Amino acid sequence: MSTLTDGTLQDFLRHVPPMTIAFDGDCAQAAGVDLCVAAINLPHRSDRWQALSSRLATVGLDKVIQVPAVEGARLSRDQIRTVLGGSLEHFEDPPSSHFVLTHPAVGCFLSHLAVWRWMLQAGVPRMLVLEDDAAPTLDFTADRLRMAVNSLDRGSGFMLLGRIIMDGMAERPSGSELARIYFFNGTFAYLITPQACAALIRSLVPPSGHIDHEISKFLVARRDTFAAHYVEPPLFDPDWSLRSDCYVPLTETSDADRALGELFRSTRHLLEAEGRPLLPAYT
Repeated sequence: MSTLTDGTLQDFLRHVPPMTIAFDGDCAQAAGVDLCVAAINLPHRSDRWQALSSRLATVGLDKVIQVPAVEGARLSRDQIRTVLGGSLEHFEDPPSSHFVLTHPAVGCFLSHLAVWRWMLQAGVPRMLVLEDDAAPTLDFTADRLRMAVNSLDRGSGFMLLGRIIMDGMAERPSGSELARIYFFNGTFAYLITPQACAALIRSLVPPSGHIDHEISKFLVARRDTFAAHYVEPPLFDPDWSLRSDCYVPLTETSDADRALGELFRSTRHLLEAEGRPLLPAYT
């Protein structure tokens, strides 16, 4: 995680592939909420777009912006070198760690980054960002969605409507359906405001890991000034029947899992030492 100067940040953003996003300004959803909904989808995966559109329409989200995802495999080495801000010496090697970026992971990172940048440019006050494997849960209701949207501005402007909590690093809801979260997996469904977009863009580029891990590290590092929340029970889950477009098999899985576990343990220890009421850890 880094913090860039304005000039360096603008130089970086010039290398993010631009997105052409069709948006007429109409955010009035059938669910009774005025909410911009943007879904990231690889242009050639029309099957996933059609399935997502159908799932969302059944819960009253009938005005969804199709965001053309950045396909990492089509990025040139020069583009990737510029985006990562360093050497590509081992970038083409099969990944041996949960922390290393791959072509699809770079594409995923840039897709979310481009959505955030578009949101800032378009002046959208709040947005639900989905990946195309997001599926409304049985606990999804229009009332719960409106509650989440109405609560968004009272926090730091970032709220997960679906997530996998890592090693219990979140707090238990108390008196409401919302609670703070620190470390999570999955960027398939979240609410965000322009203020949160600006804070994340400035702190997460150039990327050094998968976007959910990088956001999580930001949430831990800025825990005294930036409070992210999650909804319990979740409004969205990933459709596990769909193969992730970002998945690349790891080599040396045991070593990779051990290193990730060490990060979880040290981060959880830091949070517990401050008296934060976390969920139970993995056993």
